Amino acid sequence: MSVKSHSNNRRLACNLAGVLLAQGVMILPTQAASIARVGQQVLMIEMTPALCNLQPSRARMRQCLEGYSLTVSGLDLGYGARCGRGSEPRLTPLQLKVVNRIMPDTTVRSQVWQRYGACSPLSASSYFRQIVNHAGQLKLPNELNTGNSYTVSKSRFIGQMTRLNSGMTPASIDLICQAGSRRQSILTDVHVCYEGGQFSNCNNVVNNCGKNFIISGGK
Repeated sequence: MSVKSHSNNRRLACNLAGVLLAQGVMILPTQAASIARVGQQVLMIEMTPALCNLQPSRARMRQCLEGYSLTVSGLDLGYGARCGRGSEPRLTPLQLKVVNRIMPDTTVRSQVWQRYGACSPLSASSYFRQIVNHAGQLKLPNELNTGNSYTVSKSRFIGQMTRLNSGMTPASIDLICQAGSRRQSILTDVHVCYEGGQFSNCNNVVNNCGKNFIISGGK
């Protein structure tokens, strides 16, 4: 999912599934990557421009260099963390092409697999299929991809999320912010919680953005 142009960015924010389908890639049913037990899953989405600006060490990452607006940073399946012991995820060329569109950095993919995927009974192929399916079905507000920076209210942003995604409640979303140079809250991560394939209340939340926060468009 190469997100280089503003038009592609806007499509990504409206519906990640639309971008995958536009690229001629089929999104498989979520059941195709079923998990042995039912537990909470947390899809982690990064606001790429904000993190590229706030953390200089990220400057050479592909998503920063190529102007991605959003990237997926992982899927916590609730099986524990850091089980991979250096193992690398093995994906087919076609699946790697699809995953690249939402997780373009090789190091991030390896770290996510080692931290979360390898702890589960899933193969790397099934784990990343879960990520693609969740991302493909999730709809996000257009405000995330205008290319500009501006302030939004938390209540308005969450209201948009719940209207766009049937079955989602405010408790299904955890918004994470960091302080900018002027101590303003800048949105860096959106976590979305699921259970049994449906949106659920997040068990562990940070929710540190306050009433208003800045969405960074990289400008």
